[in-house]
Amino acid sequence: MTLMTDAEFEALIDRNSPSLGKGGSRLVHAALGRDDLVIKESLQPFPSGNFTEWTVWNAVEKMAEDIMGNQQNTDLLTLFARCFSISQNGRYLMMERLLPLEPTDRVPMTKFPQWLTDKKPNAFGRTAEGQIKVLDYGLINFYLALNPKNRNGNSIY
Repeated sequence: MTLMTDAEFEALIDRNSPSLGKGGSRLVHAALGRDDLVIKESLQPFPSGNFTEWTVWNAVEKMAEDIMGNQQNTDLLTLFARCFSISQNGRYLMMERLLPLEPTDRVPMTKFPQWLTDKKPNAFGRTAEGQIKVLDYGLINFYLALNPKNRNGNSIY
């Protein structure tokens, strides 16, 4: 996991490829010479989506570690698109590139945390092996994520 400058990210955007997607606050670019990565560019003055995804991914990775006997949770590593780098001001985020879902793909929502708020089909993608992951987790319900006493017992997350 690394921090990069905006200029370093801008040099990695494939300007010859069309945008891969556009949401309400971000534009998704292909990464130059890398078909396994995307670069998400925040279009807002405060890049909350990029910061949230970076923070969630770092927490997911940390939960998978065996730290002083705490119970590990490696399940989430397989459910979230991996983040690799963020720009110093959060404008850009480098993430694992997933394929669009096929019409026959079904998202197993019960496997995903309840605190994911964007559950539209285009918030998910699949790996070349067919594993479904969430690729847009910039909006989450922090109330559910941070206070386990508010959960209804239907999910372990």
